[in-house]
Amino acid sequence: MASVSLSFGFRSGFAFCAALAVSLAMAGPAGAQEAEKKAVKKEGWSTGVNAGFNLTRGNSETMMLNGGILSEYNRGADELRLEAQGSYGESTVTAEDGSEEDQTTAQSAKAVADYKRLVDEMNYGYLNASLLHDDMAGIDYRLVAGPGLGRYFLKNEARALSAEAGIAYMRQKLSGDTHNTLNLRLAQRCEVALMGSSKLWETAEYMAALNDFENYFVNFEIGAEAPMAAGLNLRVVLQDQYNNSPSPGKERNNLQLVAGLAFSL
Repeated sequence: MASVSLSFGFRSGFAFCAALAVSLAMAGPAGAQEAEKKAVKKEGWSTGVNAGFNLTRGNSETMMLNGGILSEYNRGADELRLEAQGSYGESTVTAEDGSEEDQTTAQSAKAVADYKRLVDEMNYGYLNASLLHDDMAGIDYRLVAGPGLGRYFLKNEARALSAEAGIAYMRQKLSGDTHNTLNLRLAQRCEVALMGSSKLWETAEYMAALNDFENYFVNFEIGAEAPMAAGLNLRVVLQDQYNNSPSPGKERNNLQLVAGLAFSL
């Protein structure tokens, strides 16, 4: 099941990029110019927040809350991306004797800082850092930080496609046990701006310990936003996290589909 989900993530990413290339080719120069006119990227800071909430009552009692904030800075040769997201869920289980017990079904938080410095129009150096907590996966914390090099294969106001390679130090605590590793990091990102404030994106990240390539994990995300009103978008995101060396007693793969609203600040 884990390998099927992981394979699905990679196939989805490749399919997305292939569909992007085909759509751009079919659109032609006129279509590309029109898309770029509708997606002028402003210099300086841009910030958005997103939130989703699910609630059931009656035969089942569940609650799921997720949210996040994303800030991006672009000026000259400098690009900075700051992101934080989290989720919390619980359900009430009724026993045969009628007693009720609240159980936590989701509890996670993640923060990411990503800085790029362009050396020319398409190539850049980067410094990336992230901090993750996932109670359900047995990850007390996972700190990752390191530098690397990247290249844009597409880069304009309407679309971007980039790939990165670098080294990352990772310190993590899994179910009480602390581990330190130096890792190879490979990453890729696609972004497409559509009409109005609609957009599509896809990211994939692979990290493997240099002293044991069987100790690796993969993060995959694909998402879309479409406008509902001025400054308000409908947001749908599929996230797949695969860890080949999980905490004891935990599954290797975590798959999450999140729908909610996004607000531009």
